[in-house]
Amino acid sequence: MPKVVVVGCGVLGLSTAWAIKEHQPQTTVLVIGKAGPHVRSTNLSMTNDHHYTSPWAGAHFRPFPSKTNQEWTESQFTRATQRRLRKLAITNPESSVQFIDGIEYFEAPDQFYRELAKGYREEMEGFEVLPTAELPQGVTMGVKYRTWAINSPLYLQWLYRKLFYEYQVDFIETELTSLRNVNDYVPGNPIIVNCSGMGLMYDGGYDPECYPIRGQTLLVRPPCNNRFAATTVTHQSKEGLWTFCIPRPLDGGMIIGGTKQVGDTYDGVRDDDTNQLLTRGQMLFPELSKNGKFDVVNINVGFRPARNGGLNTSMEPLQQYPQRQNHVINNYGAGGMGYELSYGSGLQVVEHLRCLVRANKL
Repeated sequence: MPKVVVVGCGVLGLSTAWAIKEHQPQTTVLVIGKAGPHVRSTNLSMTNDHHYTSPWAGAHFRPFPSKTNQEWTESQFTRATQRRLRKLAITNPESSVQFIDGIEYFEAPDQFYRELAKGYREEMEGFEVLPTAELPQGVTMGVKYRTWAINSPLYLQWLYRKLFYEYQVDFIETELTSLRNVNDYVPGNPIIVNCSGMGLMYDGGYDPECYPIRGQTLLVRPPCNNRFAATTVTHQSKEGLWTFCIPRPLDGGMIIGGTKQVGDTYDGVRDDDTNQLLTRGQMLFPELSKNGKFDVVNINVGFRPARNGGLNTSMEPLQQYPQRQNHVINNYGAGGMGYELSYGSGLQVVEHLRCLVRANKL
C-alpha cells in the first residue's frame, strides 16, 4: 500500500486520517501541521492560533436544505459523519460526542426551509415542525430534531490519541510553504491529502477561491441544571443574524455565538461584537445568565476557511500533472462546517485513494 501524508491537523485532517486507517489499515499515514493537538504549546489551551480554527468551534450539527448540487453533496457528507458519530457516542463517550435536542427558530425563513427541501430532514431522528403555539414571539417557523454536539478541544485530543497510540500514525510539527515541501520531510513521493483549510497549493500560495470568515463567540459558564444543558438552539432573525447556544459536553461550558464576517481578518476581540452577543444572548437565552449577567470564561476569535464553490474534494493525479512528484487528493475549504463534514469527506478521500491504487497499481 502507498504512503499517505495528510497536510493539516484540524478536524478535517484528523478525521480524514482516521477514516483512512479505519478503512485501509495497512496504509501508512503521517500527518503534518504547524498547529494541532500534537503540538505541546497548543495543547495548553487549544486557543493559541486564530487560524487553527477547529478548537474554537461549538460544535454541533445543524442541517440545511440544499440549493445546489454541491450543497447536496455536502449534505451527504454530513449524514455520513452523523452515522459515524452516532456509533462513537455509544462506543467512546470519552470522545465527548453526545446526541441532544436541536431546535431552530426562524423569523423569516426562505422557501427552502419552509418547503423542507431535500437535504434538510433526511436521517434527522425525531424531526418535526413545531406548532405555532410553541414558537417564541416574532418567530414564524420552528423545527426540532435529535443532533450531536461535541466538546471540540476534547474531541481533537481524542482523535489525536486514537491516531497516535492505536493506529501508530506519526505527526510532524512544521509549517509547509507548499505541498511539494512534503517531500523534504517524507521520502518516497507519498500521496498527499490536502486538508490545509485555505488550500495550500502544490508549488506554494493558497487557492485563490478560498477566503476567511471571521467568527467571534463566547464561552460561558452557565448555571447548573439549566434547560439548555442537553439542547442546542439556533435563532435566525429577519435581518439574517444567527444567534446560537451550544453545550460543550463533559462539562465544557456553553458556547454563545456568533458572528459571520466574510473576508474579515482582524484577530483581536471586538467589543462591539461581544456586546451584541451578550445582548442577543440575554434576550434569547436568559436562563444561561446569572443574575442577569453571563459568566464569560473566554471570548473566542477564529477564522473559518471557506471556499467559493464549497468544499474541494477533487483529485489531482500525476497523469494530469506530470511535472509533479506526488498525487494530490484535496479536502479543504469547509468554512464553518468542518465538524459536520469531517468523517464524510474523509470517506470521499478513502474512495479517491482506492481509485489511485487501482489505476496506478500502487
